[in-house]
Amino acid sequence: MTKLFSVFLCIIFTLGIIVASMSKINDAIVKDNGLRDKSVSWIDQAIPTLQENETE
Repeated sequence: MTKLFSVFLCIIFTLGIIVASMSKINDAIVKDNGLRDKSVSWIDQAIPTLQENETE
């Protein structure tokens, strides 16, 4: 019974560490000027824009 309890505790602690890490990663992605904003701006800069005097 003690070994089973210790295995459950290890699994619970491991899952807690994983969830906490994913929370930090998610926060880094969605915060202001985070990874999502930077990647969107990089994509916008990579797409060429047409000037007013250019035609398609």
